[in-house]
Amino acid sequence: MKIINPDWFKNLLAMFLVSAFTAVIPLLIFKDIPTSNRDIITYMVGQLSGMALMALGFYFTQKAGQDVLDTKRADNTTTALNAITAVANAGSTPAPADAIEAAQDVADTAQSKANEIKESTP
Repeated sequence: MKIINPDWFKNLLAMFLVSAFTAVIPLLIFKDIPTSNRDIITYMVGQLSGMALMALGFYFTQKAGQDVLDTKRADNTTTALNAITAVANAGSTPAPADAIEAAQDVADTAQSKANEIKESTP
């Protein structure tokens, strides 16, 4: 059994809610609503608009927050690598190639862990 990717489902749900709201508006404009159903239709359109706006708000808020986190993580990794390289180059004797390689491995590991955290954060 294939598991559905949660991001794909969130996108599909948001698209469905926005499409449903967009489809209902022209129907309300061009079709007469019976007086006996006017209150329930008004209530349901209000609920549908609230769900569509909530889905869009969540989608765009989540994406904006991830961009900020990605930028901070990249800056922190770059700063750490620059500090390690500066310390390695500051000695009177040239730093052994193993130390520079180890510093690069630490920076790569930090970046991969940051990416794992990003992917696992809802």
